[in-house]
Amino acid sequence: MSVPLETDLGKLAEDYVSLALHLHNHDPNPYIFIGDKAQQAVIKDDKRPLVELEGAFGQLREGLEAAVVSGSEGDAYRRALLADRADALLTRAALLQGRMPRTFEAEVEALYSVSPPELGEDHFRALAGELAEIIPGSGPLPERMSAFRDRFLVPPEHVERVVAATLDEARKRTRANMDLPEDEGITLLMNNFGAFGAFAEYLGKGRTNVHFSTTMLFHVDRAVELATHEAYPGHHIQATLLEAEMLDKRGWHEWEMLPLFGAHTIVAEGAANYGVGLSFTRTERIDYDRDVVLPMAGLMHLAPEIESYHRYVDYVERLNFARNEAARRFLYLGWSREGAVNWLVEFGLETRAIAEMRLNIIEAIRSYVITYNYGLDWVTEQIEGDETPDTALRWQRLRALFETPVMPVRAHWNMVPRRP
Repeated sequence: MSVPLETDLGKLAEDYVSLALHLHNHDPNPYIFIGDKAQQAVIKDDKRPLVELEGAFGQLREGLEAAVVSGSEGDAYRRALLADRADALLTRAALLQGRMPRTFEAEVEALYSVSPPELGEDHFRALAGELAEIIPGSGPLPERMSAFRDRFLVPPEHVERVVAATLDEARKRTRANMDLPEDEGITLLMNNFGAFGAFAEYLGKGRTNVHFSTTMLFHVDRAVELATHEAYPGHHIQATLLEAEMLDKRGWHEWEMLPLFGAHTIVAEGAANYGVGLSFTRTERIDYDRDVVLPMAGLMHLAPEIESYHRYVDYVERLNFARNEAARRFLYLGWSREGAVNWLVEFGLETRAIAEMRLNIIEAIRSYVITYNYGLDWVTEQIEGDETPDTALRWQRLRALFETPVMPVRAHWNMVPRRP
């Protein structure tokens, strides 16, 4: 007997949450869930086979296509976003069974609904040539860069103090530009959370555990980068405002569940990266690192070199698309682990230790790496377009991006209305 097709949008949203939790019985990657903990516990003890979950996701997708929405643009867009999510987790279920899309591009499209550019070796060689002029010494550039950067390594015994102070500063800057709930806040945990150097574990009701790795190298520039990306105005603030809008105001219960896979992550990671430069201009970041981070890290003797160091940081940020190319080659073109690490050293100009860490992340989360760099480009386009908006307007638009379900949705999904 065939099972009747569910077409009620609210019930389909509940089905999505349940299926996503079931999928994570098989997926070791972290996820955020702020829904019913009893439901989560029951599902953890009910390990449905992946092939069965694939069929259920397919039926969810069919139900969404057949669903009757109220006629409002909000409901129609909600349906499109849910269909996109169902497709992404259907793809993830196949990947967990060893069935990959035909190409890296197809995987990215299926999981994140975008098409990042493919960049060749000439692009990275040109940037490396420019960078070679500002890195002192002689010999191979990756080795010179490693020696230069590691002089700015924060000693492990100082990392927690540096991070805590920078989180406080990032919070002050965010609150000066956004009205936030009075009871929002974070708990800093110095531990290891999966393959990540840092991870924001949103707990609901404006509270987040921000995990920082105790094993990964922590350079001076990472203080501002990670404090803003993970917390203020990054993932912690995103999740706080998203919960207030999507769950408390709209009642869209699918937002109780935030897996790593789906178009929403383009916005999540891209906006978190956008918030770095919005919170600290380049000049302010240099000043902060010189006046606060270096003294706290016991590295004041490097103050005269901090501007040169940030020229290096600028280039490394432009080079991080090399991680996409390493993932493409390692996951789909048969490259060995050593070959991919060598690519990241030569064309991403990473140290070998950092390149190994990057590849560990690629092994764990695959094409997710594109959400950081291409995600930043996508979010920048949404906020700035062809304009040059002032700082206040950029903050306003960043908040709007958190509070409205604006994200890439596949062109082939034919029921996408104008964005609400």
